[in-house]
Amino acid sequence: PAGAISYAYDAVDRVVRVDVGWSTLEPDRKGEYAGWYLAKMDTAVAEAEKRGLELLFTFWTTPCWASSAPAELKQDCAGAWWERGVERYAPTNASDYADALAFVVRRYGDRVPNWEIWNEPNLQEFLTSSSPAADYARIAKAGYPAAKAAGARTVVAGALADADFEFTESLYRDHGLKGAFDAYSIHPYSGDRSPLDPNEDQYMRHSFVRGVPAVREVMLRYGDPKPLWLTEFGWSTCDRRDGPSWDRCVDQQTQATYLAQAYNQMRAWSYVSVGVWYGLKDTSTDSSSRVGNYGLVRSDNQVKPSYSVFPSASATSLLAGTPQAP
Repeated sequence: PAGAISYAYDAVDRVVRVDVGWSTLEPDRKGEYAGWYLAKMDTAVAEAEKRGLELLFTFWTTPCWASSAPAELKQDCAGAWWERGVERYAPTNASDYADALAFVVRRYGDRVPNWEIWNEPNLQEFLTSSSPAADYARIAKAGYPAAKAAGARTVVAGALADADFEFTESLYRDHGLKGAFDAYSIHPYSGDRSPLDPNEDQYMRHSFVRGVPAVREVMLRYGDPKPLWLTEFGWSTCDRRDGPSWDRCVDQQTQATYLAQAYNQMRAWSYVSVGVWYGLKDTSTDSSSRVGNYGLVRSDNQVKPSYSVFPSASATSLLAGTPQAP
């Protein structure tokens, strides 16, 4: 089932973002949790503790029994329902999500202080819905109080693909998301463009340097000065150089340069308290795979130039200082 654990790293608070699947944790019925998956989560927690890393668990994907997917996809939850996209639909009852979230928050207590509600709900492939902003707000407004009551230190909402200030506006204006999180998160990817490239006005959500402040402006317009977390960003080193900018990649040296520029830019944003690079290691041996080549390390364990740049570029002491040239 969906929900493999993956890692990305941030040196601001030594945060590790871990992708956790509700659909895998509680696959068959409410209140029955998969022991093998809890053991996998336990291992991730223990290994992070050994290394002095702080965890951010991103909790998402809906089990079939809770999914709002149509009957022709669910098929009475027979067979490999996760291969039919059932887990990407919003839950019918947000309280089911909240109950499962509260369960894992209580299980780990202070060992997992940070919890992120869903992943990229502004993309249909990650939250399939006719009204994604409304459904996401439902999930967040149910999950937040449940997680806080269970002891979560920081509950993060948003997790939006790109710097999507328009979806953010809808969440605040139309669905009352304010008050349903401790920090708001976005994934300000910019394709093969530099993080300092302002891009054209109509593509501002795909600009790192302009998109992040645009999201912040929406938050402040609704009287919400909560911190902004960048829980994914990065540049892929695949060999694709044609097509639209968002689907193109960069060479390994350019990746290192852009990494340094991005963290340097974050120093100018006092409201950005976490920046998570995606990710540590390539997940594919296919050199043409954009998604599979974001790592600081190649799939064969050979390090890229960005691996050496990352520690100093993302160091906490630097982020507390004055912006410098990368």
